[in-house]
Amino acid sequence: MHKLLLGSFTCLGLACATTSLSPSNANPPPSPAQTALETGDFLKAASLFSQTCQQNPRQYAADCLQAGTLWIELQHFEEAMRVLRPIANPHGEETNLEACFLLALSHYERGQLEAAVALLQPISQRHELDNRWRLRAQTEYAICLLELGERDKAQHLLETVAATALPTADEFWAKTKFFLAEMAFLRFAESSFCNRCSVNLMKKDVEKKVQLLLEAQELFLQTIQTQNNYWAIAAGMRMGELYETLYHQLLSSPLPLEIKPEEHDSYRKEMHKLLRSLLGKALQNYEDTLHTAERIGTTGFFAKRTREKLLHLTQQLLESPEDTAP
Repeated sequence: MHKLLLGSFTCLGLACATTSLSPSNANPPPSPAQTALETGDFLKAASLFSQTCQQNPRQYAADCLQAGTLWIELQHFEEAMRVLRPIANPHGEETNLEACFLLALSHYERGQLEAAVALLQPISQRHELDNRWRLRAQTEYAICLLELGERDKAQHLLETVAATALPTADEFWAKTKFFLAEMAFLRFAESSFCNRCSVNLMKKDVEKKVQLLLEAQELFLQTIQTQNNYWAIAAGMRMGELYETLYHQLLSSPLPLEIKPEEHDSYRKEMHKLLRSLLGKALQNYEDTLHTAERIGTTGFFAKRTREKLLHLTQQLLESPEDTAP
Protein backbone atom coordinates (compact mmCIF):
# COMPACT_ATOMS: atom_id res chain seq x y z
CA MET A 1 0.00 0.00 0.00
CA HIS A 2 2.78 2.44 0.92
CA LYS A 3 4.65 1.93 -2.33
CA LEU A 4 1.40 2.23 -4.29
CA LEU A 5 0.54 5.54 -2.68
CA LEU A 6 4.04 6.87 -3.15
CA GLY A 7 3.96 6.09 -6.85
CA SER A 8 7.32 5.64 -8.53
CA PHE A 9 9.38 7.30 -5.83
CA THR A 10 12.32 4.90 -5.99
CA CYS A 11 14.43 7.23 -3.84
CA LEU A 12 11.98 7.66 -0.93
CA GLY A 13 13.35 4.75 1.04
CA LEU A 14 16.85 4.58 2.41
CA ALA A 15 18.97 7.55 1.49
CA CYS A 16 22.16 7.43 -0.51
CA ALA A 17 25.01 6.44 1.78
CA THR A 18 27.26 9.11 3.22
CA THR A 19 30.48 7.38 2.27
CA SER A 20 32.76 9.85 0.52
CA LEU A 21 33.65 9.22 -3.08
CA SER A 22 37.03 10.86 -2.63
CA PRO A 23 40.06 8.62 -3.14
CA SER A 24 40.80 6.37 -0.18
CA ASN A 25 44.53 7.00 -0.49
CA ALA A 26 45.60 10.53 -1.36
CA ASN A 27 49.33 9.75 -1.47
CA PRO A 28 50.91 9.82 -4.93
CA PRO A 29 51.15 8.08 -7.24
CA PRO A 30 47.40 7.45 -7.63
CA SER A 31 46.26 3.91 -8.21
CA PRO A 32 44.45 3.02 -11.45
CA ALA A 33 41.18 2.94 -9.46
CA GLN A 34 41.79 6.43 -8.08
CA THR A 35 42.66 7.74 -11.52
CA ALA A 36 39.46 6.29 -12.97
CA LEU A 37 37.46 7.84 -10.12
CA GLU A 38 39.05 11.26 -10.58
CA THR A 39 38.34 11.22 -14.32
CA GLY A 40 34.69 10.26 -13.79
CA ASP A 41 34.92 6.70 -15.14
CA PHE A 42 32.87 5.26 -12.29
CA LEU A 43 32.31 1.86 -13.87
CA LYS A 44 36.04 1.29 -14.31
CA ALA A 45 36.74 2.67 -10.84
CA ALA A 46 34.15 0.37 -9.26
CA SER A 47 35.65 -2.66 -11.01
CA LEU A 48 39.20 -1.78 -9.95
CA PHE A 49 38.28 -1.03 -6.34
CA SER A 50 36.41 -4.35 -6.28
CA GLN A 51 39.50 -6.21 -7.47
CA THR A 52 41.58 -4.72 -4.66
CA CYS A 53 38.85 -5.40 -2.13
CA GLN A 54 38.59 -9.06 -3.09
CA GLN A 55 42.28 -9.65 -2.34
CA ASN A 56 41.69 -9.06 1.38
CA PRO A 57 38.38 -7.39 2.34
CA ARG A 58 39.42 -6.66 5.91
CA GLN A 59 42.73 -5.14 4.95
CA TYR A 60 41.21 -3.14 2.11
CA ALA A 61 37.89 -2.28 3.76
CA ALA A 62 38.05 1.31 2.51
CA ASP A 63 38.27 0.05 -1.05
CA CYS A 64 35.28 -2.20 -0.42
CA LEU A 65 33.29 0.84 0.73
CA GLN A 66 34.41 2.80 -2.33
CA ALA A 67 33.45 -0.06 -4.62
CA GLY A 68 30.10 -0.58 -2.88
CA THR A 69 29.20 3.10 -3.05
CA LEU A 70 30.10 3.29 -6.74
CA TRP A 71 28.17 0.14 -7.62
CA ILE A 72 25.12 1.59 -5.85
CA GLU A 73 25.47 4.87 -7.74
CA LEU A 74 25.58 2.81 -10.92
CA GLN A 75 22.56 0.77 -9.70
CA HIS A 76 24.51 -2.49 -9.87
CA PHE A 77 23.17 -3.69 -6.55
CA GLU A 78 24.28 -7.33 -6.79
CA GLU A 79 27.86 -6.18 -7.32
CA ALA A 80 27.55 -3.82 -4.38
CA MET A 81 26.31 -6.61 -2.14
CA ARG A 82 29.13 -8.90 -3.22
CA VAL A 83 31.88 -6.48 -2.11
CA LEU A 84 30.10 -5.23 1.02
CA ARG A 85 29.04 -8.51 2.64
CA PRO A 86 32.55 -9.48 3.86
CA ILE A 87 32.94 -6.29 5.91
CA ALA A 88 29.32 -5.60 6.95
CA ASN A 89 28.80 -6.31 10.64
CA PRO A 90 26.08 -4.56 12.70
CA HIS A 91 28.06 -5.35 15.86
CA GLY A 92 31.37 -4.05 14.50
CA GLU A 93 33.19 -0.74 14.25
CA GLU A 94 32.41 2.32 12.13
CA THR A 95 33.70 0.88 8.86
CA ASN A 96 31.59 -2.23 9.43
CA LEU A 97 28.55 -0.10 10.23
CA GLU A 98 28.94 2.01 7.09
CA ALA A 99 29.10 -1.19 5.09
CA CYS A 100 25.86 -2.29 6.77
CA PHE A 101 24.09 0.88 5.68
CA LEU A 102 25.31 0.47 2.12
CA LEU A 103 24.39 -3.21 2.08
CA ALA A 104 20.95 -2.46 3.56
CA LEU A 105 20.41 0.15 0.85
CA SER A 106 21.27 -2.42 -1.81
CA HIS A 107 18.81 -4.91 -0.31
CA TYR A 108 16.17 -2.20 -0.09
CA GLU A 109 16.56 -1.28 -3.74
CA ARG A 110 16.13 -4.94 -4.66
CA GLY A 111 12.95 -5.17 -2.56
CA GLN A 112 14.66 -7.41 0.02
CA LEU A 113 13.28 -5.52 3.00
CA GLU A 114 13.71 -8.31 5.56
CA ALA A 115 17.41 -8.52 4.74
CA ALA A 116 17.74 -4.75 5.19
CA VAL A 117 15.94 -4.97 8.54
CA ALA A 118 18.29 -7.72 9.71
CA LEU A 119 21.21 -5.31 9.26
CA LEU A 120 19.61 -2.16 10.59
CA GLN A 121 17.69 -3.39 13.64
CA PRO A 122 20.77 -4.48 15.66
CA ILE A 123 22.48 -1.14 15.03
CA SER A 124 19.33 0.75 16.07
CA GLN A 125 19.43 -1.03 19.44
CA ARG A 126 23.12 -0.40 20.23
CA HIS A 127 22.78 2.27 22.91
CA GLU A 128 26.55 2.58 23.34
CA LEU A 129 26.86 4.00 19.84
CA ASP A 130 27.06 7.67 19.04
CA ASN A 131 23.67 9.10 18.08
CA ARG A 132 24.74 9.68 14.50
CA TRP A 133 24.93 5.90 14.04
CA ARG A 134 22.10 4.68 16.24
CA LEU A 135 19.52 7.30 15.26
CA ARG A 136 20.44 6.97 11.61
CA ALA A 137 19.84 3.22 11.89
CA GLN A 138 16.50 3.80 13.63
CA THR A 139 15.40 6.08 10.80
CA GLU A 140 16.41 3.61 8.09
CA TYR A 141 14.85 0.73 10.04
CA ALA A 142 11.60 2.65 10.43
CA ILE A 143 11.40 3.27 6.68
CA CYS A 144 11.74 -0.46 6.04
CA LEU A 145 9.01 -1.17 8.59
CA LEU A 146 6.78 1.35 6.86
CA GLU A 147 7.32 -0.44 3.55
CA LEU A 148 6.52 -3.75 5.27
CA GLY A 149 3.22 -2.37 6.54
CA GLU A 150 4.20 -2.03 10.21
CA ARG A 151 3.14 1.59 10.34
CA ASP A 152 2.57 1.95 14.10
CA LYS A 153 6.05 0.67 14.88
CA ALA A 154 7.54 2.86 12.16
CA GLN A 155 5.70 5.90 13.51
CA HIS A 156 6.97 5.26 17.04
CA LEU A 157 10.57 4.90 15.88
CA LEU A 158 10.48 8.05 13.77
CA GLU A 159 8.92 10.03 16.61
CA THR A 160 11.62 8.74 18.96
CA VAL A 161 14.34 9.92 16.59
CA ALA A 162 12.66 13.31 16.15
CA ALA A 163 12.43 13.76 19.92
CA THR A 164 16.02 12.61 20.57
CA ALA A 165 18.10 14.09 17.78
CA LEU A 166 19.28 17.67 17.79
CA PRO A 167 17.78 19.68 14.89
CA THR A 168 20.39 19.90 12.14
CA ALA A 169 20.61 19.96 8.37
CA ASP A 170 21.93 16.39 8.46
CA GLU A 171 20.42 14.03 5.95
CA PHE A 172 18.97 11.57 8.46
CA TRP A 173 17.28 14.32 10.51
CA ALA A 174 15.59 15.76 7.44
CA LYS A 175 14.62 12.29 6.26
CA THR A 176 13.05 11.56 9.65
CA LYS A 177 10.92 14.67 9.35
CA PHE A 178 10.01 13.83 5.77
CA PHE A 179 8.79 10.34 6.58
CA LEU A 180 6.75 11.56 9.53
CA ALA A 181 5.11 13.89 7.01
CA GLU A 182 4.70 10.98 4.59
CA MET A 183 2.81 9.01 7.21
CA ALA A 184 0.55 12.00 7.77
CA PHE A 185 0.03 12.15 3.97
CA LEU A 186 -1.05 8.51 4.04
CA ARG A 187 -3.58 9.19 6.81
CA PHE A 188 -4.92 12.11 4.80
CA ALA A 189 -5.15 10.16 1.54
CA GLU A 190 -6.79 7.16 3.17
CA SER A 191 -9.51 9.09 4.99
CA SER A 192 -12.78 8.49 3.14
CA PHE A 193 -16.14 10.15 2.66
CA CYS A 194 -19.40 8.59 3.75
CA ASN A 195 -21.34 6.98 0.91
CA ARG A 196 -24.67 8.61 0.01
CA CYS A 197 -25.10 10.50 3.26
CA SER A 198 -26.48 13.91 4.13
CA VAL A 199 -24.77 17.20 3.37
CA ASN A 200 -24.07 17.71 7.07
CA LEU A 201 -22.33 14.36 7.44
CA MET A 202 -20.37 14.95 4.24
CA LYS A 203 -19.30 18.33 5.59
CA LYS A 204 -17.83 16.66 8.69
CA ASP A 205 -15.83 14.26 6.53
CA VAL A 206 -14.52 17.14 4.43
CA GLU A 207 -13.51 19.08 7.55
CA LYS A 208 -11.67 16.02 8.87
CA LYS A 209 -9.81 15.57 5.58
CA VAL A 210 -8.81 19.23 5.45
CA GLN A 211 -7.48 18.99 9.01
CA LEU A 212 -5.41 15.95 8.03
CA LEU A 213 -4.08 17.89 5.04
CA LEU A 214 -3.00 20.75 7.30
CA GLU A 215 -1.26 18.35 9.67
CA ALA A 216 0.69 16.78 6.81
CA GLN A 217 1.50 20.20 5.36
CA GLU A 218 2.92 21.37 8.68
CA LEU A 219 5.21 18.36 8.83
CA PHE A 220 6.39 18.92 5.27
CA LEU A 221 7.10 22.56 6.18
CA GLN A 222 9.19 21.32 9.11
CA THR A 223 11.13 19.16 6.65
CA ILE A 224 11.81 22.22 4.50
CA GLN A 225 13.01 24.11 7.57
CA THR A 226 15.75 21.52 8.15
CA GLN A 227 17.48 23.17 5.14
CA ASN A 228 18.53 19.83 3.69
CA ASN A 229 18.23 20.45 -0.04
CA TYR A 230 17.25 16.95 -1.15
CA TRP A 231 14.44 16.40 1.33
CA ALA A 232 13.28 20.02 1.22
CA ILE A 233 12.62 19.67 -2.51
CA ALA A 234 10.86 16.36 -1.87
CA ALA A 235 8.67 18.00 0.78
CA GLY A 236 7.78 20.93 -1.48
CA MET A 237 6.68 18.58 -4.23
CA ARG A 238 4.57 16.50 -1.84
CA MET A 239 2.85 19.64 -0.56
CA GLY A 240 1.68 20.26 -4.11
CA GLU A 241 0.44 16.69 -4.31
CA LEU A 242 -1.55 17.20 -1.11
CA TYR A 243 -3.74 19.78 -2.86
CA GLU A 244 -3.98 17.78 -6.08
CA THR A 245 -5.10 14.75 -4.08
CA LEU A 246 -7.70 16.74 -2.19
CA TYR A 247 -9.05 18.15 -5.47
CA HIS A 248 -9.45 14.74 -7.11
CA GLN A 249 -10.89 13.06 -4.02
CA LEU A 250 -13.46 15.79 -3.44
CA LEU A 251 -14.44 15.88 -7.10
CA SER A 252 -15.01 12.12 -7.16
CA SER A 253 -16.63 11.91 -3.71
CA PRO A 254 -20.12 10.38 -3.33
CA LEU A 255 -23.00 12.75 -3.97
CA PRO A 256 -24.99 13.92 -0.93
CA LEU A 257 -28.47 12.44 -0.55
CA GLU A 258 -30.04 15.84 -1.13
CA ILE A 259 -28.77 15.97 -4.73
CA LYS A 260 -31.37 14.63 -7.16
CA PRO A 261 -30.32 12.45 -10.14
CA GLU A 262 -31.13 15.19 -12.64
CA GLU A 263 -28.85 17.56 -10.69
CA HIS A 264 -25.76 15.33 -10.77
CA ASP A 265 -24.06 16.90 -13.79
CA SER A 266 -24.64 20.47 -12.69
CA TYR A 267 -23.44 19.59 -9.18
CA ARG A 268 -20.18 18.14 -10.52
CA LYS A 269 -19.58 21.19 -12.72
CA GLU A 270 -20.18 23.52 -9.81
CA MET A 271 -17.85 21.45 -7.63
CA HIS A 272 -15.18 21.70 -10.30
CA LYS A 273 -15.40 25.49 -10.32
CA LEU A 274 -15.33 25.68 -6.52
CA LEU A 275 -12.41 23.28 -6.19
CA ARG A 276 -10.27 24.68 -8.99
CA SER A 277 -8.45 26.88 -6.48
CA LEU A 278 -6.95 23.70 -5.00
CA LEU A 279 -5.19 23.06 -8.29
CA GLY A 280 -3.93 26.63 -8.16
CA LYS A 281 -2.40 25.94 -4.74
CA ALA A 282 -0.78 22.77 -6.08
CA LEU A 283 0.57 24.68 -9.06
CA GLN A 284 2.04 27.38 -6.81
CA ASN A 285 3.77 24.75 -4.67
CA TYR A 286 5.30 23.11 -7.74
CA GLU A 287 6.47 26.46 -9.11
CA ASP A 288 8.00 27.54 -5.78
CA THR A 289 9.70 24.17 -5.33
CA LEU A 290 11.12 24.16 -8.85
CA HIS A 291 12.34 27.75 -8.47
CA THR A 292 14.13 26.76 -5.24
CA ALA A 293 15.67 23.71 -6.90
CA GLU A 294 16.99 25.85 -9.76
CA ARG A 295 18.30 28.50 -7.36
CA ILE A 296 20.31 26.01 -5.30
CA GLY A 297 21.36 23.99 -8.33
CA THR A 298 19.58 20.75 -7.42
CA THR A 299 18.77 18.45 -10.35
CA GLY A 300 17.96 15.22 -8.53
CA PHE A 301 14.96 12.93 -8.67
CA PHE A 302 12.49 15.19 -6.86
CA ALA A 303 13.46 18.27 -8.86
CA LYS A 304 12.81 16.35 -12.08
CA ARG A 305 9.57 14.94 -10.70
CA THR A 306 8.41 18.42 -9.66
CA ARG A 307 9.02 19.73 -13.18
CA GLU A 308 6.97 16.84 -14.60
CA LYS A 309 4.13 17.54 -12.17
CA LEU A 310 4.20 21.24 -13.01
CA LEU A 311 4.04 20.65 -16.75
CA HIS A 312 1.24 18.08 -16.41
CA LEU A 313 -0.88 20.28 -14.15
CA THR A 314 -0.34 23.36 -16.32
CA GLN A 315 -1.53 21.39 -19.34
CA GLN A 316 -4.52 20.08 -17.40
CA LEU A 317 -5.60 23.59 -16.43
CA LEU A 318 -5.25 24.82 -20.01
CA GLU A 319 -7.38 21.94 -21.29
CA SER A 320 -10.02 22.29 -18.59
CA PRO A 321 -11.59 25.77 -18.54
CA GLU A 322 -13.14 26.98 -15.31
CA ASP A 323 -16.67 26.27 -16.50
CA THR A 324 -15.90 22.75 -17.71
CA ALA A 325 -15.38 19.73 -15.49
CA PRO A 326 -12.48 17.46 -16.43
